[in-house]
Amino acid sequence: MAIPDYIDRRVLSVFPDSLTIIPTYRCNAQCEQCCFESNPRIRTRLSLDDIKRSIDAAVDRFENLKLIVFSGGEVFLLKEDLFEAVAYAAKKGLLTRCVTNAFWGRKPAHAQAVADRLQSCGVAEINISTGMDHQRWVPFASVEHAVEALVGKDIFTLVTVERDSETSDCFAQATQSDVFQAALRSKPLKFSLQCNSWMPFNDRYVQRGKPAGLAALTQGCSQIFHNLVVTPREELAVCCGLTFEHIDELKVGSLASRSMGDLFEDTFRDFLKIWIHMDGPGDILRKLFGEAINDELSGVHHICQACAILHQHPEVRRALQERYHEFVPDVIARFNLRIAFRQHEKALASGRGQS
Repeated sequence: MAIPDYIDRRVLSVFPDSLTIIPTYRCNAQCEQCCFESNPRIRTRLSLDDIKRSIDAAVDRFENLKLIVFSGGEVFLLKEDLFEAVAYAAKKGLLTRCVTNAFWGRKPAHAQAVADRLQSCGVAEINISTGMDHQRWVPFASVEHAVEALVGKDIFTLVTVERDSETSDCFAQATQSDVFQAALRSKPLKFSLQCNSWMPFNDRYVQRGKPAGLAALTQGCSQIFHNLVVTPREELAVCCGLTFEHIDELKVGSLASRSMGDLFEDTFRDFLKIWIHMDGPGDILRKLFGEAINDELSGVHHICQACAILHQHPEVRRALQERYHEFVPDVIARFNLRIAFRQHEKALASGRGQS
């Protein structure tokens, strides 16, 4: 199979622009609400050759690819394989980002050694996750040591703090950190701090503030098609990764049996993926059930949570089967228009670069 005739074939010059490689779900931590249920006992992982092969496949097929993200699990458990993979991608002219809990920052000297190694590999960005769940396993001081070392090497560093409960104050702790404040003063373009949205993955959770609710979800999904994910089992997925282990439809096939490019082309035969990209799960649910659904789903925290409802709730699945054809002409027309517009933007940017 390939891209259907009703989709503008220039879609492959627009999407994807990033590839996330998750070499392992293994982690030094075992956070209660981890989307991948990561823990130290997991052993399945991609080899370094597997990782390089995925990078090569993406570079060869996707002309708009700009970024390789290495995530997990805890990707720094790969040690030298991670550094070699980062260097391999960087040498191909790609930006690279690593996502970590900064467990390797417990000792300042070790944090400095890791930062030195990352700088020599050509990494562009490090994202550090912390907060109430993470700090049960990785102390905040480890994050501070990592930030100090990374920013000192001019590596852009983003610290993301999970939303606090009524009894935790992790974000306040971060904003008051002397290390973070020094980084913002001395190198404001190399450090950023944010509080992330949060969602539960099982019923053993502590509430983290008032849910935004379905009514707040009014945009299309910014991840689907833009980002591809290679899992530790060499499967290809087409979203950011938060819920694809909970939504079978977001995993599109095995890279052991088909090429990355062919699997990606097939995704454009799935109308629901295109609809999610254009309108997002919140708007789709409202179009199927009316505005009253906002009240029924006022407990939704996150766009990915709404996406899980869209794929898994029996009543929603029935409504999609019965009514999706009503929306096909409008959604496909807008999708093709978006592709044409993005292609025009690329042409203009290319012209400016040559002038």
